[in-house]
Amino acid sequence: MIQHHSGSVSYLQFKLFQQFPELQHGIFTRKGGHSNPPFAGLNTGRSINGDKIEHIVRNRLLALQALNLHEAPAITLWQVHGSEVITYTSRDEWRTDWAYPSHFERNGMPKLIHKGDALITQERGITLVLSFADCVPIIFYDPVQHIIGITHGGWRGTARGIVMATVAEMQKQFGCRPQNIYAGIGPAIGDCCYEVSEEVRQVFIGSKNFAEMPTAEHLQEAVRESAVFSEQKVSDGTSLRLNLQATNRKQLLIAGIPSEQIEVMEICTSCNTDLFFSHRAENGNTGRFAVVIQLSTIY
Repeated sequence: MIQHHSGSVSYLQFKLFQQFPELQHGIFTRKGGHSNPPFAGLNTGRSINGDKIEHIVRNRLLALQALNLHEAPAITLWQVHGSEVITYTSRDEWRTDWAYPSHFERNGMPKLIHKGDALITQERGITLVLSFADCVPIIFYDPVQHIIGITHGGWRGTARGIVMATVAEMQKQFGCRPQNIYAGIGPAIGDCCYEVSEEVRQVFIGSKNFAEMPTAEHLQEAVRESAVFSEQKVSDGTSLRLNLQATNRKQLLIAGIPSEQIEVMEICTSCNTDLFFSHRAENGNTGRFAVVIQLSTIY
């Protein structure tokens, strides 16, 4: 893991991806930015409680400027905690104004944002962005086929096998081979802080399934094998914990990505609210940090 600073803004990068000069990426902390509490400071997400749009826009632009990507089109998804993998192509109609006020204006715009929790593309010069606050960010790169991707892995998406679905879609759409793919797992809530219900465990082990968007039958066994739960003693009994980073790492391995091509930033967002937004630690009244990836046009 490498930390960078750009003015008041800071972001993390995976060491694993430094060997690929054509790849730009960053996992942004909440440092810097223009938002006021409880969204302070580099909030890039539109929350229900409502940070000011002008603050969000300025923050988004700061993030892109830190990576010198502010002049490139930037796209995102409407994240729904599912397992839908969306492929971006220049032939499709997309909103590419993530860092501009027009992103929040519906009148005269082509379409609302596509719904999904993973985004892949072979298009160069297009910035992919998703936002997080405890869920697991996973970014992908296949340097053979030159395919990039970004995935949002909350517990529901993870229980639906979102990273395995991402790898499968990279294979289907672009002929990627899992043994050629590199993956980075970013900061997320750790099992030190992530207490879950028994019902969550029942979904992972297959005793229950989601009423809507159920886990695909061909992924259920792999999801069960990947789940990393633990029990911790607390004052009033036992607390069930879920390790989302470890579970997603196991799913990447099951998908066929070699262990030496996976890097994990072992940072708990809930333990480090000075650096990252945390939905759990801040009782839902918080912002979202951005994760950005782009395949450059100059290589």
